[in-house]
Amino acid sequence: MPYTHKKEGGPTIWPDPRVRALQIDELYRFAPAAAGFSYFGALLTLAVLINTGDTGRGAVWFLWATAVTFFRFLTMVAYRRREAGSDPQHWARLMVVANLLAGLQWGILGSLLFPDTASYRQLFTVMVITCLIGGSVTAYAAVKGAHEALAIPATIPMAITLFFIQDGIHFMAGLTAMSFCFGLVYYARKLNRHLTQGYRMQIERGDLLTLSRMLNEKLEGENRELAHRAAVRAASVETTRERAERLEALFERSPLAQIECDSTGKLIACNAAAQRLFGLSQDGLVGRALASLMSAPAGAAGSLAGAPRAAVFEVEVPQRASAPLRCTASFTPLPEIEGRHPGFGVILSGCAAAAVLKPGQTTT
Repeated sequence: MPYTHKKEGGPTIWPDPRVRALQIDELYRFAPAAAGFSYFGALLTLAVLINTGDTGRGAVWFLWATAVTFFRFLTMVAYRRREAGSDPQHWARLMVVANLLAGLQWGILGSLLFPDTASYRQLFTVMVITCLIGGSVTAYAAVKGAHEALAIPATIPMAITLFFIQDGIHFMAGLTAMSFCFGLVYYARKLNRHLTQGYRMQIERGDLLTLSRMLNEKLEGENRELAHRAAVRAASVETTRERAERLEALFERSPLAQIECDSTGKLIACNAAAQRLFGLSQDGLVGRALASLMSAPAGAAGSLAGAPRAAVFEVEVPQRASAPLRCTASFTPLPEIEGRHPGFGVILSGCAAAAVLKPGQTTT
């Protein structure tokens, strides 16, 4: 989402505020070395001025250079001790002002202090200003205007003095010198755009890495949650399966005759004890009406036809070779499953074991 930050000259769109902070941090990272080299050059220049007999003006100029260097280092120390969240643009303006003062310092050396007669001092002055200004491009190019504030007031006065004032007008040589001065500005701007693009890519890459890490953490959390749900579901399925197996075992191995009927009173399942009680196999029992297998008192006869309520009745089970068996029938309505009309279950108890079992049979 674009980050809008209102600045002078209009709104700034993401990630410009963070790019600006990186630019200024880069500027202050190289500034101490650049200021140190500049002051070292000023010290050597003072020695040359004293050696050529320009001690008074050289001393005043060196005091100016010392004050500028002190202001530069004071600014750097303040930047290192700045409060978190301070406006980075303020520190950029301070460095631009410091460079402007340094540019005026070297511009005075190349104009007001430039020697009138041809000597090694002229070559030294041109060499010092050219090397210091050209070599500081990488140190100050991170912030637009920082190097320009140093280069323009330092080089243009020297070019004008050397080719347009001191020894008459030398148009072609002066034009070349001016082109060189503006060439420094051009390459500083090009380097600034290159660095800015690199900072943007660095921030975008960092944001993408942060977003990827957040998404990975979210996916890991979701995977853990899904794994937990799957484990719980698997445990639930396993528990359900075990419970169903236990219930089926209880149904099949029970010594009491157990019957399951549909809503119309027809058998749909029975256990081994029921088969022994009625003397028929499961295939012979399934599909038969419960009322054809046993009889009930008049008040309970309707329960044999289907859809009874939970109740216990005395019923009689006919036997082929003996008198009917009198049993206690417990009727239990079953819940509806998958839209199918609920049936009911019947458990027959109280039947004499000797009358139920055939010779040689057991209840298990």
